[in-house]
Amino acid sequence: MKDFLNHHRPAVILMGIVCILTFVPVLDTFLILGNEWQGIMPTFIDENLYQAQVHMVAQGYIKGGNPYFLEHRFDPPLVIFGGVWINALPLLTGVSLNTALMINFVLWSLVFAALFYWLFRELAIPPWIAVVGTVLQYIQFYPYMWRTANLQPVLPFYILFYIAFVRLVREQNRRNIYMLAATIGISFYLFAYLWQIIVITLGLLFLYSLVRKNWLLMKATLTSSLIGGIVGLPVPLYMLWLSHSSPYFWESISRFGLVNTHLPMAEVLYSGGWIGVILAFLAVLYARVRTLREDNAFIQLGLFLALSGLGLWIMQGSNLFTGKLLETGEHIRVFIFPWLAFATVLLGTYLWKRRTNLTKVLQVFVFGVLAVCAVVSLRYARAAFSPFAHPGAYRDAWQTEQSYAKSFAWLDNQEENPIVVWNEPHDGYTPLLPVLTKHFVLFAAPAMWQLVSDSEFRERYLISQYFSNPTVASLKSDMGIYLGRQDLAHKAKTIERGIKICRILFFWDTNKDCGTPPTAIGLLGEKFFSDLEQKFQTDIKPNIKAYLKKYHVSYIIKDSVLNPQYHPEKLGATRVYNDGRFEIYRLP
Repeated sequence: MKDFLNHHRPAVILMGIVCILTFVPVLDTFLILGNEWQGIMPTFIDENLYQAQVHMVAQGYIKGGNPYFLEHRFDPPLVIFGGVWINALPLLTGVSLNTALMINFVLWSLVFAALFYWLFRELAIPPWIAVVGTVLQYIQFYPYMWRTANLQPVLPFYILFYIAFVRLVREQNRRNIYMLAATIGISFYLFAYLWQIIVITLGLLFLYSLVRKNWLLMKATLTSSLIGGIVGLPVPLYMLWLSHSSPYFWESISRFGLVNTHLPMAEVLYSGGWIGVILAFLAVLYARVRTLREDNAFIQLGLFLALSGLGLWIMQGSNLFTGKLLETGEHIRVFIFPWLAFATVLLGTYLWKRRTNLTKVLQVFVFGVLAVCAVVSLRYARAAFSPFAHPGAYRDAWQTEQSYAKSFAWLDNQEENPIVVWNEPHDGYTPLLPVLTKHFVLFAAPAMWQLVSDSEFRERYLISQYFSNPTVASLKSDMGIYLGRQDLAHKAKTIERGIKICRILFFWDTNKDCGTPPTAIGLLGEKFFSDLEQKFQTDIKPNIKAYLKKYHVSYIIKDSVLNPQYHPEKLGATRVYNDGRFEIYRLP
């Protein structure tokens, strides 16, 4: 054991550092809440959405279903996230939710670190630099490693793909072919953006091998892609089936932000542009330093960075070709800034070893470029880790979350079978209830990411606002909770991008009318909001009891601090619970 520890000391220390970092959320909880903690893990980002899905599987709804709406609990999932089933495994053994969250977090964090360290070593990075680089990568990905199901189990397989990619390029043997094929196939079941990144990257590798007439590499790439594609084929076939079998598929996908446009998001430049910086940097070095052109290590490193970077960049702007934009820019940005840090470490290490081959001018140039990339990477790492480094900002919200514990326990103990609860959807209570109990809610904003029609989703929202008496004005100010991202932002932003491009192209023509940037409200029109108000006033309000029966509502929760306007007794409800903050009313 002593010999093993001495031989693998950097890797062992890395595992220790990462293991310590995994307990930051626990430390934050202790420092901020202390004795006030009532067993509810505080919310740092948007992890509750995925915790609800994992909890759903653990409750026995194997298909995943809709964790918020009782009537849709047996529905098929809108999007396949394999991590939902994987991360439910600890819960299925009978451990508590908090224990399962920490098991998954620690386990996948260690796997992530081990694989990234392996990747650094595959690319000939010295052990201790690999340790530092891996820790930086872990910090940049920290909020996503904390977020169960997505991207927690996704990122290790993302790294594993790059390991298999590097090994295949180096040697096209059977083991490397099957390793790459396995990562391709598994990626389909984990994250849609991941398998698309992989497909594009492999397409670039195929083109490279074709241009270089490297037939062995081309054959190995095709073989891996074919095997992996066959393994992953059920996922795109499922999406194809669902898009034809469900009348609400495209409505649900639109709430994710789908826009039919060939104009990429500005994010392609804001974050993707850093890939262009690295590629231009490589090109300058290749053109100016003859010894680097003759160095196989530089060629292999440049090839890896070029293909992996272009794979991300092309994916980020893929709607330029497909005409389908689904928040691709923001989702791929999550991978791009860590890739920038990764590229900076790789190039910095390599060029330091070859510094004597560079002129003084080139040394200054190299230092300047890498310094800028390092600063950008560190700033991104700081921003990513910020919710965990400054937990005091969440003190009030966390204290409020702990106050939910007693009423959650009462509901679970009182009702043996799942029931529907109506609570003010703007409160943190509503999205947490399906995570911490076996019950469902009348309406919750995160349910927009599930398979459900727009009309039902908005109807549920209007019912949930019965005690608030919604008006056109309040409906406009509350758009974020009942409208999907397409209507809320992306449709208007897409038109605005077209107008900006028009103004750039025709800046010299003062008579050219490129149009006026629209607003989300303007695109929806006043009639949209007046119709919603009318539906509430003439249909829902006078028939509220019928609607509550329609959606099987059994209880109403009143937060006496935040929702004093709630008077469930006017609907014939009887108060059955009161802990001083929350009152629970049972409907007849």
